[in-house]
Amino acid sequence: MRLLTEDDLAFTLEETRDLVAAFGAPGTTDAAPGLHAATHGYPLALRAAMLARSQEDQARAGPGRHDPAWQALVAEDLRIQLERGASYSFVLATSVPPYLDADLAVELSDQVSGPAEVKEMLDELEWNGFGRWIPFAPGHQVFQYVESLRDAMLAEARLRPPAEQRRAAELSAAWLHRHGSYEAALEMAVGAGLFGIAARVYAAVVVTTQDAHSTSLVDRHLASVPSQALTQFPALAFGRGLACFRDPSLRGAAAGYFEISARWNRPRFPNPTAGEYLLGHVAKVVSLRLLGRVGESGRAAAEALAFHDRMPDADRERLSFLGPMALRHLGYSQFLAGDLAGARATISRAVAMATDPVVRNHTAVYAVGLGAVEGRTVEARSAQALLAPDAWRPGEDRSYANALGRIGDAVLRLDDFDFAGAAAAFDDTTFRDTTEFWPLLTWTLLHAHVGLGSAAAEARRVEEQLRRRPAPPVMGDSVAAAAVRGALAAAWLATGDRARATTLLRSRTRYAAQLAPATALASLLAGDAAGALAALPDLEARPGHTPRSLATLLVLGAAAAARTGQEEAAAALLERVLAQAGADGARLHLLYLPPEDLAALRRTAAERGTAAVRAHLAAPVPACFVAARTAVALTRQERAVLAALVHHTSRSELAAAMHLSENTVKTHLQRIYRKLGVRSRKAVLERAIELDLL
Repeated sequence: MRLLTEDDLAFTLEETRDLVAAFGAPGTTDAAPGLHAATHGYPLALRAAMLARSQEDQARAGPGRHDPAWQALVAEDLRIQLERGASYSFVLATSVPPYLDADLAVELSDQVSGPAEVKEMLDELEWNGFGRWIPFAPGHQVFQYVESLRDAMLAEARLRPPAEQRRAAELSAAWLHRHGSYEAALEMAVGAGLFGIAARVYAAVVVTTQDAHSTSLVDRHLASVPSQALTQFPALAFGRGLACFRDPSLRGAAAGYFEISARWNRPRFPNPTAGEYLLGHVAKVVSLRLLGRVGESGRAAAEALAFHDRMPDADRERLSFLGPMALRHLGYSQFLAGDLAGARATISRAVAMATDPVVRNHTAVYAVGLGAVEGRTVEARSAQALLAPDAWRPGEDRSYANALGRIGDAVLRLDDFDFAGAAAAFDDTTFRDTTEFWPLLTWTLLHAHVGLGSAAAEARRVEEQLRRRPAPPVMGDSVAAAAVRGALAAAWLATGDRARATTLLRSRTRYAAQLAPATALASLLAGDAAGALAALPDLEARPGHTPRSLATLLVLGAAAAARTGQEEAAAALLERVLAQAGADGARLHLLYLPPEDLAALRRTAAERGTAAVRAHLAAPVPACFVAARTAVALTRQERAVLAALVHHTSRSELAAAMHLSENTVKTHLQRIYRKLGVRSRKAVLERAIELDLL
């Protein structure tokens, strides 16, 4: 054992003189004693001081090629050392990729003849501090240059002939792609204009990375791809479209990118894999959906499923991430296009394929959300039990990845008449205005606010969003979009605004069944029970029903039958309601019943119904819909007085502001109070807001 002291670690003065003579600028030998005293002779401190002095000298001499940052000083020092050896050309050629192995080095450099010589040269570079070997994969190491040195060498490599630069980038990007370093490969391919390789790398990212399309992993690289390349390679256009779609300020630009990927018919690179083909199908399905072309998206989903089913079993088994992701997206398009049975089957297959806990969470939420909205609450709760809370990555349960999980949970709360809980389910989320599940989320919130008694404010908010351009996501004609309009009509009916509800109920849609419950409710609230009952067969036959919408329509039909004295028919319809909803299933449809009708149906069930029907009707349902109110017909002058009343608390102030006599104002106010059925200023303003008169 030997103790190392400062004498062992530090240079002697003579050694310092030798160092300055060998590496210092001309004429600096006399500075050796001062440097030695200032640094105690420690070699690294000496070298740093020499570099700093050299930099100061260059700065005084004028602009030069060197960056004053310490990193640049170190890099320049390493470059100077390399220039004195035979390894300079080798490092210049092989510094293009962020790391490399011996095989890639042989392809990039003509300074070596084979892997053995490469290994020897890299070992020597490591020994001299130019880089290091790092773990890359089991049994496989790669060499990584010191970052500052690589930056300096890359700056010089950009001065080489374009053909040499392109070849080096192509070899490096292809090697990174082969070895699974996708982000690095994408950055290199895009930077070098190798967009065919970039498209293939992006496909590999999505095929192998869980929901990479919904992260910012590749956005910053795709943003620099020129439009001509996006047209040539639809996979890149799809990725760019998703990036814009997630940003509210850029959403208007997303449609142009999705138009490109919606025209996809095959991969644009040689020898595509089955996964790359499947990804192209999925990108087309999602693009059509986000463009609002839901019918086309449904048909494209059928084509994609047919391709998926033709794939060899071995290929399907390899797609541990892409398979479940592809199927759940195809299932959502089937749902929107009205193929509910097909959507359930597809999503069930996706859940069965998802063995990884993270993938299972991302997939099972589709079964939770779509099952709950559809009215299959027992199935939704079963899927909810598959979710593993600890499998979510940090913040992910509040993100797009769990949007359908949150929607499903909120809908299940609606079925328990927990309206406050349903409305609060999205308070901490990050996807409210940027998710393609906007129609389902909006349908949920509309019902929550009807139950809370705040239907007017929520209905106005939704109508304002529907008027915006671009329109909210996925509001082309679909089951979900029609359901939103049906729920919005019901919300206006809850406020007594039959005119707005009627306008919505006249909407043209292929899924008119989603408007049927509000149509029957409007007749019932208007006192036309016979008309509602007579229209029931036609409303039931409309296309696009879900178990939930059918249960709602049937319970309103039962109320109409009870009103007209047809107790047997009412009891039979209640049994059909229970068959649709299930004994432990959906109950939100009871919210649509005016209190007197719910009471009448409970009496019918007590006399003629089964115990299951009686239990189903026994829920604590709030009174949200009342018999038709007389339409409020205010004159133009009365409306002006009402609007002025918002800003003026006294009759005299109001009269002065409107240039009327106090007696005239008094007369107008008496008529307004009588028409609105109130007796105070506060009550008249509240009623006016509720009826949307202001």
